[in-house]
Amino acid sequence: MTYLETAVMIGRQITGSAIWHDGRCTWVGAMPEEGPAGPRMSYASFGPDLYSGSAGVALTLAELHAASGEPLFWTAALGAIEHALSRVDDLPPGTSQSIYTGRLGVAVAAARIGSLLGRPDLGERGAALGRDLSPCTEPAENDLLAGRAGAIIGLLVLNAMTGEDVLVQKSAKIGEQLMNAGIREAQTLSWPSPSLPGQPRLTGFSHGAAGIGHALLELHRATGDHRFRVGAEDAFGYERGLYNAEARNWPDLREATTPGTQPNGGPTYALQWCHGAPGIALSRLQATELLADPQIRSEAVTALETTRDTVQAGLHTGNYSLCHGLAGNAEILIEGEPLLDGESGSLARTIALAGIQTYGRPGRVWPGGVPGGHTASLFLGLAGTAYFYLRLNNPAVPSVLLMRPEQFAAEP
Repeated sequence: MTYLETAVMIGRQITGSAIWHDGRCTWVGAMPEEGPAGPRMSYASFGPDLYSGSAGVALTLAELHAASGEPLFWTAALGAIEHALSRVDDLPPGTSQSIYTGRLGVAVAAARIGSLLGRPDLGERGAALGRDLSPCTEPAENDLLAGRAGAIIGLLVLNAMTGEDVLVQKSAKIGEQLMNAGIREAQTLSWPSPSLPGQPRLTGFSHGAAGIGHALLELHRATGDHRFRVGAEDAFGYERGLYNAEARNWPDLREATTPGTQPNGGPTYALQWCHGAPGIALSRLQATELLADPQIRSEAVTALETTRDTVQAGLHTGNYSLCHGLAGNAEILIEGEPLLDGESGSLARTIALAGIQTYGRPGRVWPGGVPGGHTASLFLGLAGTAYFYLRLNNPAVPSVLLMRPEQFAAEP
């Protein structure tokens, strides 16, 4: 079975479970929720967001249609993005700006889908969401997943697709807010999280300094403002001071009752896109491309080697989600292939083949990122697994793990 055939097979599973009403479609899926006794799982109808909602599934289905030409993907992609656009006002105010959990993710998905499916009206509706973005009146998060850093990336990606300079201007204003929210110590910069008061300032890509540095560096490239480059370098400097040479990783500083944490002991060292070396590798890969800094390049290589070694050790275990599974780590290894002399790409393709051999048969269920449950979502479930195989089939499909504005700007 080829990569594209695998993605199509998964896509048919997704469309077969869609729930339709009035020309829109959504899904019901598992979602982990934090509670006093730790995480618990519940099933709910999808929200509109890119990370776990209908916008992310819509994006995957549109890419599937572009690759395969199957009409059912066209129909479902349009139904899903219509659902997402109709629900953007339901998003929580504190995270409403971000690309992954907020309205900018819906905007980017709509613009990309409009380009893929020849629907310029969707591109205009996406651009309008970006133009209408207002400053958050709630205590704003700062991170890439749900906060200001994610808003910066969302606006820059949307600008790359629409050419509306006002979106860059908005991103610069958010960048200034982000810089002002940082805590400076010597030559480092790090950020608190309003939703985690009293907890340490985090490392990592989705919630920590790596992802914020990534956003600031992209903003420097878009505006030429040297302050944002300095902010990115100082964010990486904060993580550099916490690096553990024995673990060859950066600590996950969350103080929460989640699996893998040690509330009464030392820090843990995660190995996922969201926390730990894999996601940090992405931030340093982008920085290596934009900055002539041998120290950053060395950090990129180290993070990639740690990711590679972890994947090799658990090749036939784990899930195929993008956020914290084999598919996400494999895609990161492909991104880093030039720095590891091609060996990481070979391992990533071994992961892909193992998935096809184990789960690419009728009656088998692809394991996702929600323990004990299943979902069709982009970062936790089947849509992300399909997206992984789509990118293996055609690397020109834009990455959703390391969002590069120029990839989204390219003609489909």
